[in-house]
Amino acid sequence: MVLAVSMLVLGFVGGWILRGDDGPVTVVPPATTTADAASGATTTAGGDGDSGESTAPTSTTPTAPATTAPPAPPARDTIELAILNATGTAGLAAQNQATAEGLGYTGVEVGNAPTQTGPSIVYFRAGDEAAADRVAEDFQVSGVLSLPDTGPLAAAAPGGAQVVLVLGPG
Repeated sequence: MVLAVSMLVLGFVGGWILRGDDGPVTVVPPATTTADAASGATTTAGGDGDSGESTAPTSTTPTAPATTAPPAPPARDTIELAILNATGTAGLAAQNQATAEGLGYTGVEVGNAPTQTGPSIVYFRAGDEAAADRVAEDFQVSGVLSLPDTGPLAAAAPGGAQVVLVLGPG
């Protein structure tokens, strides 16, 4: 309210100074704004006989950008999984086969891979990274890599496997 009165006084004094003494001065009351509680619209009425204009309510809250959820991982029973033992521990792949089947994987193949000294790694064939991520999560393996096209590991991996879990000693 104080601001409106101050603006009115400044407008009057400024107009009087700019206009000088050679004519009448018309004082226009400040515009008023009313809000309709039912619709949220606001109406502004000027003091110069303007009938007012209605505006739609505005929001000052920023909207979050639209995000899409990542696709759901493939079902375990649709993933062609092979588990290869790359350690000197006999039967390790078979033990993990039982774990995989308990989680819902079906038709899990087992075998041996060239011996490695590093941690377990999940390998995937082209286009099967989501399946590999699911296997890595289920077996708590942090390494996920593309299966090489050639070499000892490529030769050890069963041809129909989309995902190959190679068990390391760690």
